[in-house]
Amino acid sequence: MGLLTSLLLILMMLGQAVPLFVGADDVFSPKEKAKLLRETSIDGRTKVYREASIRIQKGLHQSISKKEIAGIPDTLKIWNTLLAKSLEDIESNLKAKKKPRSLINYEIQVRKTIVDIQNYKITAPVDQQDAYDACLADAERVRKRFVEILFALKS
Repeated sequence: MGLLTSLLLILMMLGQAVPLFVGADDVFSPKEKAKLLRETSIDGRTKVYREASIRIQKGLHQSISKKEIAGIPDTLKIWNTLLAKSLEDIESNLKAKKKPRSLINYEIQVRKTIVDIQNYKITAPVDQQDAYDACLADAERVRKRFVEILFALKS
């Protein structure tokens, strides 16, 4: 049994909330993975999700600035994976009536990234337009769900 599996089993046995996708190698940096394993609160994990989203956004911006467009569709998919899985974790583990500030900050960061990606899409090659459209649609769906959670619009 691997170390990661052992840690997850121990956390589950102790009744601690465990992030739903700690093993997602292509989404998190080693530092972010370590933070996720240490965090027992959804507030702390939401901060890690925001950090990962910012890192991905910066990498996307650098790729576009350097005209290295070949890997952009994969980066967009990775970002969508992060958003979807973080939403699952937040929905499963956020129990407080007062929503954590980290979720508000994460929603704001996602909204800003959506605007950036919309701006990048304008200059994207035609063969990548579908990847941008799919990414934007998924990201907007997740962002709207964050807003619903924050303002208790729907359960």
